[in-house]
Amino acid sequence: MKRPVFFIFLTLILLPSIVIAQTANNTCPDIVNRALQAANDMCGDLGRNQVCYGNFRLDATPQEHATGFYFDRVGDKVSVNDISTLQLSPMNLEAGEWGVAVMLLQANLPRTLPGQNVTIILFGDVFIQNDTTQEQVENGEFTPMQAFYLTTGIGDARCAEAPESGMLVQTPKGVGEVNFRINGVEVAMGSTVMFQAPTDNELTAITIEGAAVLKVDNQSYPVIQGTKFGVQRLPENVRFIPIPDLPDAYSLTSVQSLPLGLLARPIEIALPLDKTALGELQNRIDNNLPLCGEPPFPSCDDLIPSLGGVGCVFPENYEDNIVPEELADIPICEASGFYVPTGDETTHHNDVSSQQNQQANRNTSQDSDDD
Repeated sequence: MKRPVFFIFLTLILLPSIVIAQTANNTCPDIVNRALQAANDMCGDLGRNQVCYGNFRLDATPQEHATGFYFDRVGDKVSVNDISTLQLSPMNLEAGEWGVAVMLLQANLPRTLPGQNVTIILFGDVFIQNDTTQEQVENGEFTPMQAFYLTTGIGDARCAEAPESGMLVQTPKGVGEVNFRINGVEVAMGSTVMFQAPTDNELTAITIEGAAVLKVDNQSYPVIQGTKFGVQRLPENVRFIPIPDLPDAYSLTSVQSLPLGLLARPIEIALPLDKTALGELQNRIDNNLPLCGEPPFPSCDDLIPSLGGVGCVFPENYEDNIVPEELADIPICEASGFYVPTGDETTHHNDVSSQQNQQANRNTSQDSDDD
């Protein structure tokens, strides 16, 4: 009888230390660090138009056409085209859970450049619903998951190391402008942006680098680096209204806790615009002036076309890599395989120029024959 009593006594002595150890491992910073490390380790080989189970817990429902769908464990990867909905878990200190998912999307980037993808990081209390159908993907109206509905938790960070729930999106360098449709809002961006949406009738963009624009009801709302801006659909889908009325600065503290380390390229976080800069921004918007220039404004060289920047083209998007004559004066996107810096030459660039000259000569010859 003494032996069992001894073990019971020993257990009672050790139990507080066991509980303390478990609690220490499930502190908010520990959970965040483990989740981001797991996502970094398990999602490094992700392919275009795939989503990776970065950290538990995630609940996914497949599209009707999806077969052999398996998305239950950390490290699982599936086509985003097979996803109907995806629900991530908010921070759960007791269970040590905090959902993280990583996606690489094509969006409107050329199919011939699979190495260039839009990186999307989902974290915390996030629900995303695919709004692209298989038919739309097949007929070229959308690429997989180019349109979706999003809802996120707001103001739910459990510690300084944990960001508020949301979706972090980054476009590759030198691709010009990338387009999405989120919650019925047309989004154009060439930057790194955090999106939040307390309901699927709202959308707030927080631009950490570069610039973005929200387009609804024939209105365009710029969101340059250092600011945040949102829109909300009124009841009965009448129209969208801006929230707030004017661009506002974001919280630097909240941005610094974002999982930027999971992005494809490093960035420098833009400082929030102060009152003077916000006033200048509104003045430029009101008077249709360029929203770029010296800091804190983004560089004019990188400004997206939707905000007045110079567009660029991918020869890869056209037959025989020949850019149409009406676009011949538009610069080639830096991410293109045919891009060369000013003053330099490569075989790729010469190939494009040669093909364009050949096409022009053929057109001239055809015109002469017609005469």
